[in-house]
Amino acid sequence: MTTPTSLSPAPLAAARVLWAKVDTGFWVAHRGGEYFGCVDQVAGGFVSRDAHGVPVGRYDTLHTAKASVRSTTHPANVSRRSRFERATVLTATGVGGTTLALALTAGALAPYL
Repeated sequence: MTTPTSLSPAPLAAARVLWAKVDTGFWVAHRGGEYFGCVDQVAGGFVSRDAHGVPVGRYDTLHTAKASVRSTTHPANVSRRSRFERATVLTATGVGGTTLALALTAGALAPYL
């Protein structure tokens, strides 16, 4: 009697990155059937973004921009992403605090209007 063998899917890290040009000056990467990042042509170069939409960097050539998306686990990219996320949290906190202060001030002044 033979036992069925199950084929395990290839790990995502080993999956090949496939690029598609979806618009003029815009390329999208897929890896293992999932969105992996993109490269957008801008004046003077190319901007790459990782799978979360976080900018990886600005590059002179399309080849280096595409390569940067594939290396988003590089320590420089990881630290850049954490700095970006930290700045986003600080900005959101500041805006939220300002909004709360304005709402409290409006509520306090409303009886006098």
